[in-house]
Amino acid sequence: MVAAMLVRSPLSWIRRGPVGGASRLVGPVLRRRSPGLLGAALALVLGCSGGATPAPAARPAPVVKTPSVRPRAPEGPPLLPAHVIAALEDEDATPYLARRGDEALLLYAAGGTWRTRVLGADGAPRGDAIEAGPVPADVPVAALRAAPKGYLAAWIEQLEGGRAVRVLALDPAGKPLAPASLVAHTAEEISWLDVLPNAKGALVVWEVPREDRVDVVVSAVAQGSGPAIKPTTPASVAREVLGWNAVATERGAAVALVLPRPGPAAKGERRPATKAAAEDALDAAKLGAVSILEIDAAGKVSAPAVVSPEPTARTDLEIVAAGGRYLLTWTDERDIDGAVYLAAVEPGGKVVVAARPATPPSGEQALVSLVAPSAEGGGRALLAWEDMLRARGGAEGRGAGRLIHLAAVGPDGALGAARAGLVFSASGPPDLAADGDGFAAVTLAPAALEATGGEAAAPIWPTFVRFGPDLSVRAAEPVRAAPFAATEGVPYLVRGLSCHGGACWTLASAAAGAAPRQGGAGEAAGAGAPLALVSLPVRDSAWRAPAFREDREPPPRATALRALVEGDHIARVAAADLGGGALLAAWVTYFVEGASDAPRGQDLSATLAVRAASASGLGKLNVVSQRASSLGGVAIAAGPPAPADPKRQAGAAQAESVLAWVARERGETQVFVTKLDAAGAKVAQKRLTTAPRKKRGGVPSEASDVAIAHDGAGGYIVAWIDTRDGNAEVYAARVDRALNRTVPDRRITSAPLDASEVQIAVRGQETWLVWSDARPAGDAAGAGDPGGESAGDIYLARLDTKTLQKLGDEARLHASPEHSRSPVLAPSEGGLVVGWVEEPAGEGASTGGGARLARLDDKGALVGPPVALAGPEGAAVSSVALACGEVCRGALASAPGDSVSLSAFTLAPGGGAASPPKPLVGLTGAASQDVSPVFAGRSGASLFFADDAASGSGRVRWMTIAWP
Repeated sequence: MVAAMLVRSPLSWIRRGPVGGASRLVGPVLRRRSPGLLGAALALVLGCSGGATPAPAARPAPVVKTPSVRPRAPEGPPLLPAHVIAALEDEDATPYLARRGDEALLLYAAGGTWRTRVLGADGAPRGDAIEAGPVPADVPVAALRAAPKGYLAAWIEQLEGGRAVRVLALDPAGKPLAPASLVAHTAEEISWLDVLPNAKGALVVWEVPREDRVDVVVSAVAQGSGPAIKPTTPASVAREVLGWNAVATERGAAVALVLPRPGPAAKGERRPATKAAAEDALDAAKLGAVSILEIDAAGKVSAPAVVSPEPTARTDLEIVAAGGRYLLTWTDERDIDGAVYLAAVEPGGKVVVAARPATPPSGEQALVSLVAPSAEGGGRALLAWEDMLRARGGAEGRGAGRLIHLAAVGPDGALGAARAGLVFSASGPPDLAADGDGFAAVTLAPAALEATGGEAAAPIWPTFVRFGPDLSVRAAEPVRAAPFAATEGVPYLVRGLSCHGGACWTLASAAAGAAPRQGGAGEAAGAGAPLALVSLPVRDSAWRAPAFREDREPPPRATALRALVEGDHIARVAAADLGGGALLAAWVTYFVEGASDAPRGQDLSATLAVRAASASGLGKLNVVSQRASSLGGVAIAAGPPAPADPKRQAGAAQAESVLAWVARERGETQVFVTKLDAAGAKVAQKRLTTAPRKKRGGVPSEASDVAIAHDGAGGYIVAWIDTRDGNAEVYAARVDRALNRTVPDRRITSAPLDASEVQIAVRGQETWLVWSDARPAGDAAGAGDPGGESAGDIYLARLDTKTLQKLGDEARLHASPEHSRSPVLAPSEGGLVVGWVEEPAGEGASTGGGARLARLDDKGALVGPPVALAGPEGAAVSSVALACGEVCRGALASAPGDSVSLSAFTLAPGGGAASPPKPLVGLTGAASQDVSPVFAGRSGASLFFADDAASGSGRVRWMTIAWP
């Protein structure tokens, strides 16, 4: 059977059942908001495509439409074989195609009548079109399916006072066996319909919208010995469900349901206290639990069986039959990031594979579709999904567009090891179908010849791809055929991909009035929108495929990606490696003073929180303070294990770390240090500074930009920026394991202008500080023209670790006309590596910028000139992170467009240049966001960073990286 699927751009995402919205979970401190999907898709079940919006209007089929404005077309390979099979009344008219063995039947409307036409195994028409009966004036949805005695067509039509469902039986030659039969007539709206054939006839199912929910109704259609069909009285399948999907079986059908949370709120239940809480409750109401039920050939409906009781499923539910079981998949929001879930159920409703994530954590996911296996496919279905934070379609040089991930899935719900990526340059879904033991796709992607290397701007064309059983690309070409010579061979619309016996077809149509070069019988060569059946052969091609094997991607690459928290926007992220695979991440939220909506009497500022992470999962979320300063930042340093505590875990040393941060109390800021256990829980806390915050001109002095490092002797050294003496200067202090000060506040710098963003590293008896500082030319360490003022440069100071006394003068690491900011430090073999961001400064400065890396020996001297590092494709760099062992590994945040991407690079020992940055993920936040990337530990295997979700909330994410 063939889906009436079109591929056209642009098209909003459509789903069967009411559209589910974003969900949010509300807590006492941190609030979760799940983003709306950036690119989701309608899946195909038994050749059915389409979905519902809350409005009762008909749901259009997803389409691929060739953009009207495009670059010059490439010249070269021959056109694809094609046959003109009909002329549609206009380009948006929907044809219906169903396969039955080696033949197929086309159904379409023309001249007020339904017309059918039989097509042979080669796609050529067999005879003229046949009139099959009158077409009502208003047919929002129709379906055509192969049946035991030929074909069954069904449609919704407008009748006086309501809607009706009719069914028409056709013989194998497309001739009507009897006039269309009335199945149902109702005063209510009917928004969707499908035909599910079985061994005895078929089931006709439709939905009735109920505001944001739907009722599902069924009628059994039996074909007896005579020509007439006998529909049963419509029966209810399910009432007021959030979403549904169905698959035909030999016995009848199986229906998957997304059921809403039970009943209305209990009487007396408290209403949401805030607008945000009310929005969260509304969004949560659009999620539900997953169940399955079966309908036999006579239309009898079984009791539903629970597949996933958690009320966290979106309405993008899909179901197929594979290997004697039902496979169900959906997008689930039980965790912070929406994830694609899979479950397997045996006939009768026994759940044999419980609901579980389909892939390792990879950030926000969206289900695209689940494709049923072919008879030759060995029970392997195809799962398609989108990772919102993965590198976009530009990966592997395939051009701009979304990147759809593909993997085979067996009856046990396990994904195969082979993975493929498919570029799709539109907002809807690609057309996917089983192709023997492989699969096929029609996508919308840049069309370029391999010889061009993708250098010139390429037109966006419908393109087919045929995949082998291991998802390697067997063939790929743009859909171009002679009937569309007036538009360089490219059709206006492509829809209805179908494969059988090693041959794949797709329907393609031109715009109305575009006369085909190849004529056909009857009205096919006349006026209207020409419709052709285009063959998609496996043959040698010079076209660049918009698909590739993803599992063969070389490192560095992201291996997992998950969110630790969602709530307010994130100002700064810090992380530490506690050893043994245990990690701690800390962050402080962004807070604007005076903008608090806290209850009266509560002095709230930014939130400071910590969470443990390991391969086994995430620990408890620990809120350290709700009176933190966003400008103060946060830093964390791991110390040696604390002595064993017999009361907690006999004989085991306890990993610990210390957090440095800035609190804002009664309008004044002070530096605090907090000791944490391995789970991130607070063990002890002390105020480090007690400086009076005198107001100058009405503005009190501030502490900001904290940094901390273990001193190697059981204590910690803290550095920060302080304006207590006027301008911003670097300060440092030392504490012991009990957080008692052993060296009080010491001012490190005395420059006329402001310092910022200090970082710290301890090397035995020496402690090194780096920071950004703007100094006038008259200063001994300054740069620039005499009497002028320079942009910020990166400076280094060496301190005695025990006393924090300066060892020599401060040194500027690199003189640059650009503004140097956001330094990072990473201890390396024999010294340190310093990285920072350089951005144009001064009047007329551009918005671009890059990074620079400097190697320092054990005396703090430069080893060769600093290395410049540009963002991918020249994108402006906003931040950098470093982790160094024998090789330095880094992460680079840049803005190649209107959003931020994270890339990975390496810096080999010696004086060599850094490797070109390789994109890892594309983030959902705006290009202006500061993602604050930071590695936990020296291996570079774990990167923590901030990201703004599409819903507008902030998230802290943890990404694991595989390196060469």
